[in-house]
Amino acid sequence: MSVRRLLSTLSLAALPPIGISFVLETQLRRNLFRTGPYAPGVPDKVGVRFEHAVFWTADGHELDGWLFEAGDLPHTILFMHGTNYNSSDMWGTEERAELFGGFLRGLGCRFLVFDYRGYGRTAGEPTEQGTYLDASAALGYLHNRTEIDPMKIVFYGFSMGTGVAVELALREPSAGLILRAPFTSVRDLIIERMPGLRPLLAVMPWLPLTRFDSLRKIAHVPGPLLVMHGDADETVPYWMGQRLYERGPEPKTFVTFPNAEHQDFPLDIMTPAVREFVERLAEPPRA
Repeated sequence: MSVRRLLSTLSLAALPPIGISFVLETQLRRNLFRTGPYAPGVPDKVGVRFEHAVFWTADGHELDGWLFEAGDLPHTILFMHGTNYNSSDMWGTEERAELFGGFLRGLGCRFLVFDYRGYGRTAGEPTEQGTYLDASAALGYLHNRTEIDPMKIVFYGFSMGTGVAVELALREPSAGLILRAPFTSVRDLIIERMPGLRPLLAVMPWLPLTRFDSLRKIAHVPGPLLVMHGDADETVPYWMGQRLYERGPEPKTFVTFPNAEHQDFPLDIMTPAVREFVERLAEPPRA
């Protein structure tokens, strides 16, 4: 049930504020933290060297993912996927594996993709704070790899994962931050999709409890920053990516995917954009 349908069938005015908070937050989490089936097998058709990654969070959740190695750039990308995704979505079919392999070879660096709690093969209930702990654990896994320079790790988030990546960049040092189809905050998304909720949120400023408030955080995150967004995105509006870019740190780059929707991955634009961003990170600082 959508929040709009819920509001049309339930008289929220009859509920106390705590009841309204519970109903809206419960429905929001059901819509935000959606998970899909995990593809069986291993990513052997991607065509690059890979390794199964297993690690634990600070609160005891076992997570897993895949570390890919392609090329000779010294940097490592830590990727945080969006909702209704898991790590196998990148390689679960032959077509996806071929596309993902081409993307990785085009980047020419290490690439770790993992699943949050409750996604893929991992147990648990996904929450905003849980995703932050999960990303920290994935970063810790990379820090424990002797062949990986901890100062050359790039955080890369897509959709919901951009909220995770921004928070991680706020907490931990990184070589750079990449945001693909980012949203400003969950609150802004709710108002954008359901403007009728604006009066309710105005009198209940604590809602939603799940925030992913990247717009508030982005100015405090160190650069460099790369923002990429499709100008036909109807899931996360294009203006949200622009707003985050405007408030984000220097040096920064904005890349538009012409006529691209949220689920589109124009690799002919995206791959060189990410590659050039990482290559610039590898350049020695100018005197």
